[in-house]
Amino acid sequence: MEYLNKEALYELLDIEEAEDFQYFENLAALVECEDDIDDGALFQLMEAVDKETLSELIHNYFEEITDFLPGDSAEFYGILEKVKFALMGLSRNCDEEKVVLNLVDELERFRHWYTTDSKVYITSIVSGEEKAVPIRDAVTAARAESLTGEKYFYDFTDCMDYHLDEYVMSFADLVTAELVEEGDEEGDDLYN
Repeated sequence: MEYLNKEALYELLDIEEAEDFQYFENLAALVECEDDIDDGALFQLMEAVDKETLSELIHNYFEEITDFLPGDSAEFYGILEKVKFALMGLSRNCDEEKVVLNLVDELERFRHWYTTDSKVYITSIVSGEEKAVPIRDAVTAARAESLTGEKYFYDFTDCMDYHLDEYVMSFADLVTAELVEEGDEEGDDLYN
């Protein structure tokens, strides 16, 4: 199996150096990539990226995803919120090598789950045709509904088995507490 090395990864992300990783599109390209990425290349990138920028990109990316989820997917929405806060916590606190490694591991686990390992069953309301697609493609279909006029029923049942490691949850708790202290709308929503 061939992995994307640093040069191929940077080409995919449309950056020349790690400091260029500062736009929504950079994170979207990383998260939505189906290719295997060399852990060393991803580690070097995550180690060099501005931590506050990365945390903000993660927040914005997950907000974009959840904005298009169907209204009846509250439990799945909750999973995505936990993953968002976990990744934000790791990104804000990755001043140590071990934390960067944890961030890379969690990011890779999420990326594989989101792009290839998951199955969302989407059923066309008009034709009744059902197909199984990864979460990424289900979110894309939901986003496209307003443009194409096609309407789907989404079944996220088979995607509900996503467990965050304990160390990740402690970082998520730190970020959640920080957001609540800052009066961020996101933090306020967690307790309403």
